[in-house]
Amino acid sequence: MTATLNRTREDVPEELTSTVDTLTAALRAVTDPATTPQDREAVTESAKRLASALSAISDDSTPREQRDQLTVLVKQMTSTLAVGQESDLPAEDGARLLVVVERTTSALETIGDSRTPKKLRGELTAIVEEVNYALEQSRGQGEMGRTALWVSSSQGFLTESAEQPEESPTQPEQSSTPSEQSSTPEEQQDPLADAIRDVSRPMKQATDPRNSPQKRAEARDEMGDRTARMKKEQDKAASEQEQEQSQAPLGKAAEVCANAVLKALPARRLEKGLKDLTPSSWDSAGVKGFWKAREEGNEVLDIRAQLKNDEHDHAPFSIAPLIREFAELLPGEQLRVTLGRPAFYCRQTAVYLEQQGFTSGSWLGEG
Repeated sequence: MTATLNRTREDVPEELTSTVDTLTAALRAVTDPATTPQDREAVTESAKRLASALSAISDDSTPREQRDQLTVLVKQMTSTLAVGQESDLPAEDGARLLVVVERTTSALETIGDSRTPKKLRGELTAIVEEVNYALEQSRGQGEMGRTALWVSSSQGFLTESAEQPEESPTQPEQSSTPSEQSSTPEEQQDPLADAIRDVSRPMKQATDPRNSPQKRAEARDEMGDRTARMKKEQDKAASEQEQEQSQAPLGKAAEVCANAVLKALPARRLEKGLKDLTPSSWDSAGVKGFWKAREEGNEVLDIRAQLKNDEHDHAPFSIAPLIREFAELLPGEQLRVTLGRPAFYCRQTAVYLEQQGFTSGSWLGEG
């Protein structure tokens, strides 16, 4: 990636060379063994998408309006990414901030796609810019960081609904692998986009140092009042998807769910919550961060982790107790708003387990 960025630096407009340098420095920083797997992946994935956007900006065939939009966003996102790596930032706040940046960079391809409706492109551009500005100013802390996480999970429904995948003539169905595509009805896009903007706009106002303390306080109140509507619209979109989504096998559904939870929750909370499930061979070192889950049939997930001695290891985790612990760490009422699209697979996993006689916490309650 750093080699790609070095080549990209030669082609981007001069105003973006410092942005490329900042992005390169962020990638080099995560090679430090002290970096958790979750943070490393978040920075790497964000950098890939930002590098792709930089290439689009340098491409003369990209319409001027889209180049201008991408330029603003790449600058802002890269700046926010750098804040997430500052050494004096509490680990949980920094990890949350990096997750939000990774999620919001997923909008760049949609914004740069000429097939994206102009209104949706404008809405996404504003949402991403406002959220990243608020994150940078607040350093992802407290209420602002949590709200940014919720906004980014809702934003994912907008980007996924805009995707236009091409069907493979040789593989018309992919029922065995959970799809990352969304089927959010077009009529739901505008209410959801409007609801997200109703939250992201006051987020920026509440963190803008140029505003008076009174105006910032009013914006925080407005942000809180409108968050409920955003969650409601997200639930509508999610419910429609769940009705149309084909069933994935237990192992695959658990894999998608587990990877989303491992990415969204802080490493320290995961380490504490899963302590009774980790192999005894990990006890002496302790877990720095969980990385990836891979299904091994319908009973076991193989989970990779980085230990505190910086060694990497993997071990089998039985799905039923793992999901039960996840449900303790992430209650059902927070599932959709925290995870977005993958929450469907968490609920699906819970249904399978309940049918087999295993409890799964609050995940089958109302979201």
